[in-house]
Amino acid sequence: MRATLKKHNIRFRERLAASRVIAVLRADDTEYFPDVAHVLYDSGIRVIEAALTTPGALDAIVRMQVELGPDTMVGAGDVRTVSEVDNCASAGVDFLVTPTFSAEVLDRAQHYGLPVVCGALTPTEIDAAWRHGAAVVKVFPVGPAGGVPYLHAVRAPLPEIPLVPAGGVTLPDVEAYLGAGAFAVAAGEPLIGDAVAGGKLDELGRRASDLASLAGKFV
Repeated sequence: MRATLKKHNIRFRERLAASRVIAVLRADDTEYFPDVAHVLYDSGIRVIEAALTTPGALDAIVRMQVELGPDTMVGAGDVRTVSEVDNCASAGVDFLVTPTFSAEVLDRAQHYGLPVVCGALTPTEIDAAWRHGAAVVKVFPVGPAGGVPYLHAVRAPLPEIPLVPAGGVTLPDVEAYLGAGAFAVAAGEPLIGDAVAGGKLDELGRRASDLASLAGKFV
């Protein structure tokens, strides 16, 4: 089982390293998730997280996987319980994202060989998440904790851990985060804007293309 997880974790990191961006979809409903996902795909962003706090997220993930095909990885975010891991595995999601470190959740994901982007904030939590089998560690919420200087300080004693800043990451910050050694960045509202609520997809396309171009400098 550990060998399978290791293989899947490596594959996930390879796919994420090709774009350096996780696009985060969260809204009151999933009506516009597929439309947003197509724009992200066309703009070069191929790793997408749909938050389970959005009703119908798992069904939307399955639809996005079918429509976008194997070039895109679509995962479930805000995973906090073992039962949610079970539901995500049954739905066939590509990866999980958690807001916090939970040994039980990581253990259950390992049972299915599912890569986890594990949320953590302190150096102790980050180290524990990595030792417990996380594919990458999401530093959350990085903005209120100090932003780029905080990521830089945390990464110094933990250089082997792939860190993904999230929570309070604005688009102008992305270059600084990647320059400070972030493995990737997770971008939600600053990237997606109101597109998940029926807003302008053309504006999303411009933001996503600019972000993909910028992140591509670090690939």
